[in-house]
Amino acid sequence: MIVLVGGSFLGGWAWEKVTPLLEAAGQRALPLTLTGTGDRYHLASAETTLNLNADDIVHAIEYADLRDVVLVAHSYAGAPATIATSRIPERIARVVYIGGVLPVAGKTLFEVAGPETEGAIRQTVVNGQIPVMTDALLDLVFGDHGLTPEDREYLRARGTAQPIGTYTDPAPVDLSGVEKVARTYVACANDPGEPAETPGFDVDTIASGHWPMITRPDALAEVILRWC
Repeated sequence: MIVLVGGSFLGGWAWEKVTPLLEAAGQRALPLTLTGTGDRYHLASAETTLNLNADDIVHAIEYADLRDVVLVAHSYAGAPATIATSRIPERIARVVYIGGVLPVAGKTLFEVAGPETEGAIRQTVVNGQIPVMTDALLDLVFGDHGLTPEDREYLRARGTAQPIGTYTDPAPVDLSGVEKVARTYVACANDPGEPAETPGFDVDTIASGHWPMITRPDALAEVILRWC
């Protein structure tokens, strides 16, 4: 079973171009929507946090009694996926991070990102929500992201603001459980900056910008299947 979790602003809808390709290859695929995004946007509140999103993943897997899960986590979702995996490592066969955020035990994602990034994000916050990025911010932050005008329209029509509590809530002080699980880090080749440090991970690359589920679903499906 492949469980798919999208990053900031996304929901289960973001995988609709990828899921049919995984299923055509004989895999079962379950896209998740985290609290406060997508069709669960109406549940966003001051209590919508990083650890609540980890609960979303744990509960979805436990209540469906899923085992041998390949947990695919894009961008922000790398953080709650890591926390969730640390809690239920016996159910996870592998975590596949797609340009994923890697949390640091005991720290918030703002602390991990640094004060410059935190300041830039906080300037955009409205009523506790980080809005979907403007074109200017997309180009500035994500470089050669490959989003066409049509892709941007698609992202904006479906994307939802991200609750700021997901960035201000510290990760648990103990994340050691995730080290029991095989992990793959898939770098998006066109992302700016240096790739994440990933000791103990298998490493792969996709020739895309930050949202390959939108811009290169065929290539992304191939990468995911390679690690199943």
